[in-house]
Amino acid sequence: MTSQYEPVQRLPNMQDAGPGELAARDKAISTLRGIFGLRGYDRAETPVLEQTELYLRKSGGGLSSRLYDFSEPGGYEVSLRPEFTSAILRLAAGRGVDNGTLRLMYDGPVFRYANQDDEDGSKTRQFTQLGAELIGPRPPSADGEIIAMAMEGLLGLGISGARVVVGHVGVVVAALSEFNLSERARLFLVSNIGELKLGQVESVTDKAATLGFITDIVVDDAQVAADRDRLAVTIERVMAEGIGVSLGQNTGSRSPEEIVARLARKMSEADNPEDFKRALGMLSRLSQVRGQVDDALETAGKILASTGISSDPVSGFRELLAAAEAEGVSGDRITVDFGIVRGLAYYTGMLFDIYAGDSNGDTLGGGGRYDGLTRVLGYDRDVPALGFAYNLDAIVESRSRELDPSPDLTVVSPVETGSVDSAIQQARQLRASGKRAAIDFESPSSQGEGQGER
Repeated sequence: MTSQYEPVQRLPNMQDAGPGELAARDKAISTLRGIFGLRGYDRAETPVLEQTELYLRKSGGGLSSRLYDFSEPGGYEVSLRPEFTSAILRLAAGRGVDNGTLRLMYDGPVFRYANQDDEDGSKTRQFTQLGAELIGPRPPSADGEIIAMAMEGLLGLGISGARVVVGHVGVVVAALSEFNLSERARLFLVSNIGELKLGQVESVTDKAATLGFITDIVVDDAQVAADRDRLAVTIERVMAEGIGVSLGQNTGSRSPEEIVARLARKMSEADNPEDFKRALGMLSRLSQVRGQVDDALETAGKILASTGISSDPVSGFRELLAAAEAEGVSGDRITVDFGIVRGLAYYTGMLFDIYAGDSNGDTLGGGGRYDGLTRVLGYDRDVPALGFAYNLDAIVESRSRELDPSPDLTVVSPVETGSVDSAIQQARQLRASGKRAAIDFESPSSQGEGQGER
């Protein structure tokens, strides 16, 4: 008989998981929990639903279009979690971390929306993350532990060719701080590392000029004082004539003198074009540095030195990579890349991505250091913290055969045992010994005894 209803289909880019996939995932989770547990990490769990603000603060708005968000009946604006780090930091900060070390691990589903025309629009919108957070210690040893543990977990899952690509936001920020630039200009440059890495210097320069980060007009204090009366007279005349002027925002009840003062201050705070161009040139070269540890760090040091900048931040980067090697990560498995652009909104130090083989494919996970996140979340002090997360579904998919732990299933047929009763008893004995066993209820014998006749 034909149904009167249309089948209810799965949502786009959502996936079902059958017995094989779940068994492989469970085995991977169990293996990783064991590896992390040996390093002193304990499990933590946070709600699937959190206030949306928690994720917006961490990402700086970068995740806003990716959230599954809605108003819940209690009046809160909530979201399905797109990641774990914010909630784990909330949990840790709420319970207090008093100059100690807290090691936590977690796993569970996360949700990220993507339109079909987005770069990752073809990827699943729900996937499983498994990761760890190390809260309290400062670099370099803690950074080495996290990088090593991320690699160690993959090795434990049979991914022996894993590679890690490591960058360092702290080196970039420290280098830019040597230039006489406003904070807005420095943030702009950091946020455009991706384009600079591709050699799009002219595009970034044009964007900076369009957004007002640089100007060809540099006004010193003497010039501001000399022009002040003339500017005031001009603005008073314009206002008296009732001519509308665009000052970038509503002037409200401010007097011409206040408007002039604000304009003069903005003009005097404009970044010097030459300083901006020097910083842009340095960052353009630095963002393209990629290679094995020694070669890449040597090149980065030379770039900083040629611009008159101390190479001390590069030395600190070298120390944490040495800490990772001391933890067992082979140096030939590490690639240094100063052009990594993921997560620049909140990472404060090193950041890394991990790959199954060469770094041209999809990442299996990544992480980094985010010492300022607790204060962004509203707590009264910065707590050193770092961590990483795997996309467990991607790992399981790449290792499905090796991770499928399902033992053989013994199917007991009543035809062979003589009756359903005897088949049930045999299956029970098998299960009691730890073996999987099921009854073949489709066999002729079991169907013939259909009404429970034994």
